[in-house]
Amino acid sequence: MKSLRLGAGMAFWGDSIRAAVDLVEHGDIDYLCCDHLAELTMSILSKQMARDPARGYTADVLPLMRQVLPTCQRKGIKIVTNAGGANPRGCAQAVAGVCRELALTGVKIAVVTGDNIRDRIDDLMTRGIDFTNLDTGEELATVRDKLTHACVYTGADGIVAALDQGADIVICGRVTDVALYIGPMRAEFGWASDDWHHLGIAAGIAHAAECGGQATGGLYSARWEKVPGMEELGYPILEVAEDGTAFITKTATSGGEVTVGTVSEQMVYEIHNPGNYLTADVTGDFTEIRLDEAGPDRIRISGLTGRAAPRTLKVNMGYQAGFIGEVQFTYTWPDAYKKSQRGLEFLRERLRRADFKCEAERVEYLGQNSMWGDLAGVADSEDVLEVVVRYATRCATAEEARKVFTESVPLYNNGPAGVAGIGTRPPLKELYAIWPSLIPREMIEQQVEMVVSG
Repeated sequence: MKSLRLGAGMAFWGDSIRAAVDLVEHGDIDYLCCDHLAELTMSILSKQMARDPARGYTADVLPLMRQVLPTCQRKGIKIVTNAGGANPRGCAQAVAGVCRELALTGVKIAVVTGDNIRDRIDDLMTRGIDFTNLDTGEELATVRDKLTHACVYTGADGIVAALDQGADIVICGRVTDVALYIGPMRAEFGWASDDWHHLGIAAGIAHAAECGGQATGGLYSARWEKVPGMEELGYPILEVAEDGTAFITKTATSGGEVTVGTVSEQMVYEIHNPGNYLTADVTGDFTEIRLDEAGPDRIRISGLTGRAAPRTLKVNMGYQAGFIGEVQFTYTWPDAYKKSQRGLEFLRERLRRADFKCEAERVEYLGQNSMWGDLAGVADSEDVLEVVVRYATRCATAEEARKVFTESVPLYNNGPAGVAGIGTRPPLKELYAIWPSLIPREMIEQQVEMVVSG
């Protein structure tokens, strides 16, 4: 029976390439599946492309390719990635350039597009697609002029078509994370686009691997102190057979561990309803999942199935949401907490006199409540040696945001004694927000273009 090994090469933009190198050199894999995108990543990439039309993809794909392509070509390992981001064509050209650097000729690079609908928004709205915000119910008109991108979470159809055309590397825009794995399985096993049972299996095991080290001991809450070799954590390998029999493992050369516990924690990550896991390719049903040890660092995954894919696809839009004005300062003993409160009073009064306007304000005490917020108390006893304050605001304009640091500087000389840490002006941070909505799936069609390196 035909089987396949898929390695999870990357889990996010900026991830280390060491796990991917380990997979291609020691993992005996057929595919290297690399996920580079998150929700806000698309806003950042779209902003880059607006400044320079040659950019807009995740640049980490280039050092990755330089390290793994020679081995992948020698061993026949195919690469599937969504590093194309907002500019998959530009990414393909850059990867072709890496092939030329490495003197690799005849490499077939496929580009999968069709996810970017920013230029179609107005036309689609006239055709009755309202793009109502899924979270708030607001109409898109409230942020239409601030949109930075509009991309649909597309499925595996384009990847399957690219692989069927003989692609060695498939570069996508905003496909779903699990599509990076579902595509190779469909292409290799001939699973139909409506084979819901097998696609449900594919979506489930892909979800087990898609976040890289989270399935191999990274962020493991149950026994994080005992996970071996976290500094060189291996990334997951999926072993799947044509009948859907599936295992998850890792290389023997890497750190971490693959256990029922590590895989369980990843399986419940961002899953919401395990009986109704919505993807662009299938609605997964994981309610009967079983995880069984099948050897060291090897877990069998069974009990997965699926139902028909949703009639709609999720649209990820981003829009400009203002700027952050912030400052951080530290007060030391004695009376550190009291001094910090007087320092905040000092700053707020100076901002008031500067006619400062903000949409929201946040005060947090690092090391005490910056993660727990109001659920955590703030030590205010006289014995506290130091208090670190972060004061942050959301402002409509960059001009207003800059006032926060400007008005904080006099604390160094004019405020309570024992202050430190204000430092130099921090880079101004522009805020982006997500606008989630839906679109009927028949409105979206992926396209495949082929590029062949020199």
